[in-house]
Amino acid sequence: MTWPYATPEELAVAVRTTVNDKNRDVLTRCVEAASEEIDEWIDWLPVVEPLIAPPPDEPPTPTMHSVAIVRGVQWYKANDSALGGVGFTETGTLNAPSDAFDQFRNVLAPLKQQWGLA
Repeated sequence: MTWPYATPEELAVAVRTTVNDKNRDVLTRCVEAASEEIDEWIDWLPVVEPLIAPPPDEPPTPTMHSVAIVRGVQWYKANDSALGGVGFTETGTLNAPSDAFDQFRNVLAPLKQQWGLA
């Protein structure tokens, strides 16, 4: 399990709500899911000498932080857009999260450490 790149409170601001006992678990799950996707795509090498990957206590980059919040919004609204896309006045049109992570691959590409061979 990775450490989340955003907090439930930051996600709550993005979806224009506040964290409470009823939604804390959902908000936490959404930022953790987004963070796992980021880690999966970046595919960091294990920590070896000399240090290749950042240590776990290093904060995420601003890009990772922003992607985690935006992707967390998509996960939070996933039930509302389960069959494709849905529009909201506050957030605009959202896609179901099944393949929506593709839009972040180019943004995160500079952070990717391992590239598969064709």
